[in-house]
Amino acid sequence: MWYEKGVCLGQALATSTTESQFECNPCIDKNTGIAFSVAGRVDNRIDLASELEISPVDMQSLADGELIQRAYYRWGEQACSRIYGDWSFAAWHSLENRLFIARDHFGSTALYYHVDQRVFAFSSSRQALLDLNLAPVKMDELYLAQVLISWPSYQGARTIHSSICRLPPAHLIAIDANKCVTRQYWHLEETPLLTYSNRADYISAFNEVFNEAVCARLRTPNSTFKIGVALSGGLDSSSVAVTAAKFLYGSGGRLNAYTSAPISTNNKADCVCMVDEFPYAEATSRFAGNIDLYPITASDISPIQAIKIILKISQEPNHAAGNFFWILKLYQCAAEHGCKVLLTGKSGNASISWAGDIFSQPLAYQIHRLGWYKWLKTRIKYSAPPSLMNAYRKLVQRPDWNRFSAIHPDFASRLRLNELRLNDPEENYKRYPQEQRLNILKPGRQIGGAFQAGLGAAYGLEVRDPTADARVLAFTFSVPDYIFMDPKTGQNRWLIREAMKGRLPEEVRLNRKHGRQAADLVHRLRATAMEVESTLNELDRGPAAAYVDVACMRQVWRRIQAENSHETYVKSITILTRGIMAGLFVNQFYE
Repeated sequence: MWYEKGVCLGQALATSTTESQFECNPCIDKNTGIAFSVAGRVDNRIDLASELEISPVDMQSLADGELIQRAYYRWGEQACSRIYGDWSFAAWHSLENRLFIARDHFGSTALYYHVDQRVFAFSSSRQALLDLNLAPVKMDELYLAQVLISWPSYQGARTIHSSICRLPPAHLIAIDANKCVTRQYWHLEETPLLTYSNRADYISAFNEVFNEAVCARLRTPNSTFKIGVALSGGLDSSSVAVTAAKFLYGSGGRLNAYTSAPISTNNKADCVCMVDEFPYAEATSRFAGNIDLYPITASDISPIQAIKIILKISQEPNHAAGNFFWILKLYQCAAEHGCKVLLTGKSGNASISWAGDIFSQPLAYQIHRLGWYKWLKTRIKYSAPPSLMNAYRKLVQRPDWNRFSAIHPDFASRLRLNELRLNDPEENYKRYPQEQRLNILKPGRQIGGAFQAGLGAAYGLEVRDPTADARVLAFTFSVPDYIFMDPKTGQNRWLIREAMKGRLPEEVRLNRKHGRQAADLVHRLRATAMEVESTLNELDRGPAAAYVDVACMRQVWRRIQAENSHETYVKSITILTRGIMAGLFVNQFYE
């Protein structure tokens, strides 16, 4: 702890790298009068050391926190765009009565704050701010409604607690006695286009930046710190896993891999999705040679139990409630096996494994693949101005639009929710590949990193995602869209598939199916029918009944018990489990 004249900084030390043993925060520089507190990992230590003229000998005992501190002293707020990794820091300028805080480009970190005319308080833990009782805690009802109907506008600075904000990635805040200014310092969409004459040059350039991102995330204090990876059957996490395993192999290291394995595979013969991804993960594990694979069956935790535990950790409802049983068990198993680092590939779909847009290919290829009718229909959508597409959305909007979620009709009507969504410019049709990718990644406002950081902290894990590395994101955004698709073979995700030749087994590298990691959710809900019934009764008796439509949820539940269909599976996610999570949050909030 450090404090003076009504200003306080506090920090708990977590040892996650070799150099973190030298951390000593908070600290104050007597020459500048700046008190500094920092948490995080720097992934471009060598480059920063060179720019700051720090010798290799001094770097051996220089903690990442002090490196960030020196960068800030040299470049001020411009240092933020130069530091890569997962980090956040605060600098109190005592001579100027000014506070500066910032967060990394896109990492697995969390920073929350409360501000009013009397006080500014911030923390990596939302619960810490809630415990301070700085203001009456009110629920942001629009946030709750947006989660329920999967309207992603809740992503960004808002939280469901109206008095607490989330500092989004790539943002900084400067505060003095008169003002509090928030600014975004990095914009992925401004990445310039990279043009090579040869397709192969993109592969070698990608491998260089991706290898560096993975290698940087393997830093641990010593060999007793195990490294785990959340491994699915897809390209992203598989690429992370085999690349990490390759770097660990030289020192005799091994990688723990954890894969969700369904306990019921009634729908195994699915031509579109991988219902059971474990065989693909097994193939990756065998191919790498130094990956120890563990199936996550999550047989000892029910979907509703998992939702309740996640609510305690995250302090807000989440749209992915149907996946929490296997996610929670994966983190728990990794921690029990002694892992301190968990690698993921969460951000890969719109970066390293972007599929490519067919309309970036030659015209003849577009028509050949789509046919004249579909080609013309899609081109009209692409060419139509946003205002026209918005008018079309309003025209075709179904009267029962809210039936695809668990939101209570009266609650939606009170907020005029449908009108708000239809007039949201962010909901406009995404015509161009870059727009589509930005819509998935949501740089500068995504909250997935904060969720992963909170969940990891609950289990003593540092979550690290190489596919979210700012350098990887910038490189993949600089690649022309037509490169991501091979017009000769029709193969999509060409960049990562080519980069992983000889590193991934062919059945994984060339697989086109998407994973369905909660494929047995319906089976699990049926197996815990009494718990589902009890929870629905709990929602019906509490304040939640004014926010979620329990009658609609009961109707869905009856269908889940009686039918085996894709529709019941979808509704078990979008209506039942998501509605249960939102309802439980409301009941707990008002209690």
